[in-house]
Amino acid sequence: MEHPVSNQDYFQQTFDKLDLISASLESARFEECVFNNCNFTSAQLTRCKFTQCTFNHCNLSVTGISWSTFYEVAFNECKLSGIDWTRAQWPTFNLDPELQFTQCLLTNASFQGLKLNGLTLDECKLHEVDFRECDLANATITGCDLAGSLFNNTNLRAADFTDSWNFTIDVMHNTVARAKFSRLEAVNLLEGLGIELVD
Repeated sequence: MEHPVSNQDYFQQTFDKLDLISASLESARFEECVFNNCNFTSAQLTRCKFTQCTFNHCNLSVTGISWSTFYEVAFNECKLSGIDWTRAQWPTFNLDPELQFTQCLLTNASFQGLKLNGLTLDECKLHEVDFRECDLANATITGCDLAGSLFNNTNLRAADFTDSWNFTIDVMHNTVARAKFSRLEAVNLLEGLGIELVD
């Protein structure tokens, strides 16, 4: 199996069980590639481009993604702890990167200030994630544990939080019009209003 190297193009290739722990990869371009059971822990992916790629059961914890781009990328059952997504490159002309995370671990991550309309997070662990100043309009954040995650001046218009829990969202400092919440968890939205609920 070919090991990816810097400054190369890869198209419709499948990479299985790659060991890229602490590796450095620069200006590599991947299109319609699949990564299975690969370990990118502490790797540095600089100015790399991932288009229509899929990551399955991969570990990308504390991976550096400076100036890299992600478009139509799906992560399935991956570990992505400690990633600063603000270091990636998000072209202004691309309004929807179409990122999908399914059953992933995204603890201690930062998306602060990013425009991620249509982001999909399904059954993910999102502890201590920074969503402040984000545009998450029409995002799908379903079945997720959001303990300790930060929302402030975040656009959550028409976002779907069905079956998600442990969130703290101040409705006075975030846009939640037409957002969808499970009935029992929606009580959390009242905390910022100073309302006391009694049985």
